[in-house]
Amino acid sequence: MEKKLNLFDLISIGVGCIVGSGVFALMGVGIAYTGRGIVLALFLAMALCVLQSIAFPLLTRIFEVDGGEYAINSLVMPKMCSGFAVGRDILFRAGSLAVTAIAVVQYLEKLFPSISAYGKLVAFLVLTLAFLCAVVGDKFAAGVQNIMCICMYLALGIFVVYGVMKMDTAAYSGDPMLPNGLKGLISAIALMSYTCNGFQYVINMGKSAANPRKNIPLAFCLSALVGAAIYALIGFAATHTHSYGEIAGMNLGGVAQMIMPNGLYMFFLIGGALFALCTSLLGAIVSGYRPLIASAKDGWLPGVLTKTTKKGAPYVLVLLYLLGAVPIFLGMDLGDVATICLFPGAITKVLANIYAMSVPTRFEKSWKKSGLKISVGLYRFVLVVSSVAAVVLGVFYFISNDLKVAMLTVTAGIFVYGFMVDRFGAIHIQVKEEYTE
Repeated sequence: MEKKLNLFDLISIGVGCIVGSGVFALMGVGIAYTGRGIVLALFLAMALCVLQSIAFPLLTRIFEVDGGEYAINSLVMPKMCSGFAVGRDILFRAGSLAVTAIAVVQYLEKLFPSISAYGKLVAFLVLTLAFLCAVVGDKFAAGVQNIMCICMYLALGIFVVYGVMKMDTAAYSGDPMLPNGLKGLISAIALMSYTCNGFQYVINMGKSAANPRKNIPLAFCLSALVGAAIYALIGFAATHTHSYGEIAGMNLGGVAQMIMPNGLYMFFLIGGALFALCTSLLGAIVSGYRPLIASAKDGWLPGVLTKTTKKGAPYVLVLLYLLGAVPIFLGMDLGDVATICLFPGAITKVLANIYAMSVPTRFEKSWKKSGLKISVGLYRFVLVVSSVAAVVLGVFYFISNDLKVAMLTVTAGIFVYGFMVDRFGAIHIQVKEEYTE
């Protein structure tokens, strides 16, 4: 686990997390909302996701921390707000791992229809295999990511080529660009933003990255650009071969089967869909445990989670494993899981941006040493734009989710968790000692 991740490793993790469960499990739902307007929805979703998280690459240039988003949030926010971020992180990890494992099963069923009767069990086994791979170490997991990402790029490239070759303007000539109007576009943006968040996972790689102050912000930006380009091409190819009525609600595997020869279709299922989902799952695990370890060290979670095995595998992987398994066995809807997980995240990002405004004055020495070549005024303006993007996404999540009471209840529970642990626990934010000025 001591080998450092280079820029290509980090980009593979970021892109692997972007192009995964969301695009393969939820693209069909997004197309049902917007038709050919899915490309616009994807671009807007990606732009809003980048904007709402833009503080992280800036702050990782200033602070070199181990603990990812949690450590950064804890450094810039009051103690109790750090607890909100921990609760949100736990919820998001549970949702993302479960959604991805379930999506893997949906594509495996196309290869082996008989497993449909054992969907939950197979999803649990997929989750288990991914965790076993992660236990070996970050560098090993990143190597697996690299191989699967190359296959994924090739499979998705073939899908796009066939989508362009099979483009039939007559098939969709009578379909409006946005069959469900503005409401459908908003719902698609909210849903597809779940598929666009993966690039920020690289922030969690912290000191496992070589030259983290340079490579992590760069990987953040490049992963988002690569992901946006891939999504635009996939969305165009998927919606310009058949009419809206034929493809609405259909996942990419179904569209691929309609436009590709059987041999290439099988390669798409394995090298494209399954590998993309596996990179998303593995990337979420590898990047997900550091913030939880950091929060356990500070007292938000049981101290046992800070320990490792003799070979260096962190105990906190067990918590992640259980978090991913619960939604699988509860049989939760993928779309609802996605937006419920993201809503409190938008609120947390607004809070983080507000408190990060004072970083140039609170951490003056670190600000000057960072070499960040922007003025304080421009830095704060970027954070204001980021906050606006987070508010917009938060409103979209709320509007588009059918389980509004559950969403508000879960969000309130996260805030209560942060308040209660801060009030009655022994919280000690260690990263603030490192950067006391």
